[in-house]
Amino acid sequence: MWRSAKYLVACSLIVMVASGPVWAQTQSPRPAPPMSPAAPVAASLEGKVTKVDLPAGTVQVSSGLFGLFGRTLSVTGETQVQVDGRQGTLADLSEGAQVKASYEMREGKNIATRIELMPQAAAPAKTPAPQR
Repeated sequence: MWRSAKYLVACSLIVMVASGPVWAQTQSPRPAPPMSPAAPVAASLEGKVTKVDLPAGTVQVSSGLFGLFGRTLSVTGETQVQVDGRQGTLADLSEGAQVKASYEMREGKNIATRIELMPQAAAPAKTPAPQR
């Protein structure tokens, strides 16, 4: 009985030693496919213009609760600025204006692809109180 138990243990050890490298090779993680660093990441933003810097070609847009969140967007020659359905420029944007912006993250910068000036809600006309 002891002889067959020793034989079984010896055979098991030989199998484990022989199959160890094969098992280790099958367990190694496969490398992830490389991501292209040049691929832009698209995003959008809706909020209020807090600053327009014409010389730098940037616009800051705040969004979220109390305007705590926002982005600084770089405006290029390829950026489409829409004002009342017509093509506009960065100079057409003013502080306090509501905008919708689409942008791409490229090389660590937020590059605006489209900025649309939202129409201002008209204030309700005041009607005189009826006289009694």
